[in-house]
This record gives sequence, structure tokens and C-alpha cells, in this order.
Amino acid sequence: MDMMANLPVAVIGAGPVGLAAAAHLVERGITPLVLERGESVGAALLDWGHVRVFSPWKYNIDA
Repeated sequence: MDMMANLPVAVIGAGPVGLAAAAHLVERGITPLVLERGESVGAALLDWGHVRVFSPWKYNIDA
């Protein structure tokens, strides 16, 4: 019996990376608990939207 099969999974942060991680878990039949410090999903994006990323946007998202 796989002891880790029934462990809960938490994703810390509901930004683009956290939501992508959660989506991949759901695709694998795992229901994660997504925790976000901000008031809404992706709240930090509003604060950091002025920061220019070094790579093109297509490399910063999970497609």
C-alpha cells in the first residue's frame, strides 16, 4: 500500500504558478487545497503588474 497516496496536498499561492500547479493536480485526480494570502486569486499580480518580466509572456504561462 502506498502510504503517500492519501496525503492531502496544499498549494501555497493562487497566482499563475500556483493555479497551474493546482490544475495539474486536478488532472491527476488530486484535489488540492489552494491557499492565498491576498484578498483574491492572483492578488499579487495587481501589485507587481508594473514589473517587467525578462522572458516573453508565452514562457511565463502554463499552456
